[in-house]
Amino acid sequence: MGRLTAAMPGTISAADQLRRSSCSSAIRRQAGDLLLTLAAVECHASLGRPAPAPHALLRDLIIITGRLAGPAWLEANVDSMVAFTAVQGTWQLPPLPELDQILTRVLADRFGLPAPAAAA
Repeated sequence: MGRLTAAMPGTISAADQLRRSSCSSAIRRQAGDLLLTLAAVECHASLGRPAPAPHALLRDLIIITGRLAGPAWLEANVDSMVAFTAVQGTWQLPPLPELDQILTRVLADRFGLPAPAAAA
C-alpha cells in the first residue's frame, strides 16, 4: 500500500518538532492538540471530497496555532504575520496548501524551527 500524501505536511512537521522538543509541557501539550486536529483534517483530505475538511475544524487549526504562538508574540510580530492575521479575521479560508504555509511560518518563526523543505 502506498503512502498517503499529507495535505498539511509543514504544519504536521512543525507541530511534531514542538511535541518532541524541550519546550514547556504546556507548549508540548498544545502541539499534541494541534497534531490531533491535523490528523482529523488529514482524514477528511484523504477522502478526496471537494471540501476536504469542515470549516470549524480548519478554524480549530488557526485557534490552536494562535494559542501556541501566543497573543503577545503575534502582536509584537504583526508586520511579519500579516497572512496569519488575515486568516484569523476572515470567514473565507485559503486552500489547504496555502493554509499549511501560513501556519508553518507562524510556528517556525515563533519557535525558531527550521523551515520545511518545499513540497515535491
